[in-house]
Amino acid sequence: MSRRSIRQYKKAPVPHDLLAEIIDTARHAPTGSNKQQVHWMVFENPDDVNRFAALVIDFIRITLPFIKDDALAKRLNRIIASWENGTDRIMRGVPNLILIHSLADLPFAEADCVIALTYLELYAYAHGLGTCWAGYFTTASNMHAPLIKALGLPAGHRCYGAVMLGYPKLKYKRIPQRNAPLTTWR
Repeated sequence: MSRRSIRQYKKAPVPHDLLAEIIDTARHAPTGSNKQQVHWMVFENPDDVNRFAALVIDFIRITLPFIKDDALAKRLNRIIASWENGTDRIMRGVPNLILIHSLADLPFAEADCVIALTYLELYAYAHGLGTCWAGYFTTASNMHAPLIKALGLPAGHRCYGAVMLGYPKLKYKRIPQRNAPLTTWR
């Protein structure tokens, strides 16, 4: 219950062995028809992660004129302004990024990948690590040609999600507030 999205990280990278252990545990997540076609891409170099953030900013700049939702456009403009002022609101200075991908035409690929990333998040938290889903990155990773090329996913694969992962800069004492469950009992 105390797991939360972390948006401030220490600079220290997560050791390779711990990253491998986390992925090894997450690979046990269930998959549709037991296909086990979940693929992992782990970025351990903060410079790579920062380069990807810059590519996402480029993607936002290109797509911003076509955004019809005023609230979204304002949020994206704030993200660009923050970037220009030296604050990364895409990758948040995280030292590690884990991307999950699978064949795009595989039934249940998206669900399989999301479940596996959820397993990864919970296991990472148990080891004192913080995570945050990289939604802007995930969107751009499937639409922005320069980022697609930089990632080098295998032919026919699609990114179904990514999480930023590192040591949290802050410690939280309270469980995050959540709304009551939206449940219908029959």
